[in-house]
Amino acid sequence: MPEYIYHPDEHALVERAAAILRTGDYNPHWFNYPSLYIYLQAFGYIPYFLISAARGFGNTIPDPAPYGFYFTGRLITGFLGALTVLAVYGLGARMYERKIGLISSALLTFSLLHVVHSHYATTDLPMAFAVVLSLLFCQLTVEKQELRYTMLAGLFAGLSASIKYPGAVAIVPVLVAQLLISRQHTWVAVGQRLGLGVGAFLAGFLLGTPYALLELNTFLSSLASVVGHYGASQPGFEGLDAGLWYVRQAMTSADAPLAAVGLAGIVWAALKRRRGDLLLLSFVVPYYLLVSLWRVRFERNLVALFPVLTVLAGRFLVEIVTGLPRRWPALRRWDGAILAAALAVIVIVPAMAIVEFDSTLAKMDHRTVAAESANAYIPAGSKIVVEAFSIPLDWDQFQVTHLVRIDSEPAQWYTEEEIDYVVVSDGHWRILFRQPERHRRELTTYEDILSRSTIVQAYPAEIPALLNRGYPTIAVYHFPDVLILRLD
Repeated sequence: MPEYIYHPDEHALVERAAAILRTGDYNPHWFNYPSLYIYLQAFGYIPYFLISAARGFGNTIPDPAPYGFYFTGRLITGFLGALTVLAVYGLGARMYERKIGLISSALLTFSLLHVVHSHYATTDLPMAFAVVLSLLFCQLTVEKQELRYTMLAGLFAGLSASIKYPGAVAIVPVLVAQLLISRQHTWVAVGQRLGLGVGAFLAGFLLGTPYALLELNTFLSSLASVVGHYGASQPGFEGLDAGLWYVRQAMTSADAPLAAVGLAGIVWAALKRRRGDLLLLSFVVPYYLLVSLWRVRFERNLVALFPVLTVLAGRFLVEIVTGLPRRWPALRRWDGAILAAALAVIVIVPAMAIVEFDSTLAKMDHRTVAAESANAYIPAGSKIVVEAFSIPLDWDQFQVTHLVRIDSEPAQWYTEEEIDYVVVSDGHWRILFRQPERHRRELTTYEDILSRSTIVQAYPAEIPALLNRGYPTIAVYHFPDVLILRLD
């Protein structure tokens, strides 16, 4: 654990989960995320809290939540990330064959995107896990045509939506599964099965987010806020070509070999059109179209796609390699070695990136170094503006104002408020500078503020070579035009 929580989204879940234990109020009164993973986090903190109490750390839950809650929350996500690898094996083996299940789970094991998001107490990875389980029960529905599997598929689709709203797309394969077995049933029976799947989906969602119904006005207001946010803009994170943007992100990351084989697997599945293919495509295609419609784009929206992509990629690899001996019989004895070599080629780059990412996490974060340095040399009592994605300062020592970005206020405001120091992170700005025409107002204000300031110290990030996002450079500026130094 770092000395400070730098992930921008973890606090939204962890602090609300801690508040449930602190107050006994199970209503989060906030639904920008559904509630299921908040509840799972809260119950996961109980053993940590009791162990801490037994060691003499007090019998009350502090506000804000202790770092141990974040650590526990990350353990839960990491555990679900490992279980997703097992679930992908089951999905690949059930839909196709055991060898495809093994290859698919190996591909997911070495997916950088999957590993990175397995480190944090956030919702993307748990949603992906629930989606895979729903697809597995969809396959069992097609194979065995038993109502219990329809109910379980719908239930886990609802649970995925109750972890993160886009997980609702998992209901599509549940409905497709009923249509794939329609020849063995009357249309009345198919209609009943469809209704059962939808009912199980709604039950799963309300099981995880019961106050969506019990506090409907707040739920609708929060949901409208989320939809409005993704449909409108977040400067630096929006664009009209979201679909192509996601493809570019995947194809320029360390996961590019996996993404390329996964795209080939999608085409292969579309050509073969077996029942398992149709089930997987019925999630991949609608989910991709959904995130492509949003103006606001985040790479983490691909997390739910990658487990399914690994199954499609594994199926493509195995069928291509095992099909080679039909054209070249001499290769029959080498198909296992060829498959292993292809797998190694695909995973070597993301595996190296994973090692580098974990090594970076094991070191002290450069933002912590910057904070310790700034806390030491900035005079006590200084008025400081700190923008998001920057550094933690000593609130008792300084008068700190947090802004999303420094352009949230004009330069004149800084003068009127007698601001002494400005702490800037390029976590936002390097993205905005790539689109200068679109963000002219923000960039003009940014340059106006910094042109009146004197840089004191910059703390560049040591960005892992294969992981080019998430490590902002921090710069500390003295705002007034005249800097008066006290010399000892």
